[in-house]
Amino acid sequence: MNVRHLRLFAIAFALALGCQCVEAQAPAAKSADASAGNIDNGKRLFASAGCATCHGTQAQGTNLAPAIAPPPLELQAMIAYVRQPTGKMPPVPAATASTQQLADIYAFLKSIAPPSSSALESLQGNPENGKKLFTAYGCYECHGRQGAGAAIAPRIGPPALPLVGVIRYVRAPTGQMPPYTAKVVSDQDLADIYSFLKSFSAPQSASSIPLLNQ
Repeated sequence: MNVRHLRLFAIAFALALGCQCVEAQAPAAKSADASAGNIDNGKRLFASAGCATCHGTQAQGTNLAPAIAPPPLELQAMIAYVRQPTGKMPPVPAATASTQQLADIYAFLKSIAPPSSSALESLQGNPENGKKLFTAYGCYECHGRQGAGAAIAPRIGPPALPLVGVIRYVRAPTGQMPPYTAKVVSDQDLADIYSFLKSFSAPQSASSIPLLNQ
């Protein structure tokens, strides 16, 4: 993989972290094979190196850093980013974590299966409970009481995404929204909130309002 490709991958990874503007300078990473990574050693390193402190013990994301399991990048691109990251993440030099150790961590992250789409799609939401949760979790503070949006957050009612998409975004959002892990908000709670937001009608288009067409 050449330097240009690594640069593009680094930018894509930074965008996944919610970075608004990136000019990545990613050097060529040493060759490493994900299949050669040791999952058990990677799990130990993920904890001992402090990765779990920000990303969660299962890399599910926290209010400090997004979900990274399974990894959004190929191994080489991940190594390049870790060596020269953007945002708040500190760089990890080879003296701190070797290429092989990063390959082990990568193998561990690859071993963590993503949530099953079919399982999420089968969830049945309760709109009444969703209304209570929307207030209890403070969603209304940014998105408005009915998800109509406000100055600091967009309209989310009714949702433009399917339930699976909403859950995955909430777990690893971009921009200023903090991530909400399953330990904070369960999939069922999100299904209830989704059902509540789906109960609202879509806003009228400007063309359907006579006053705006005079």
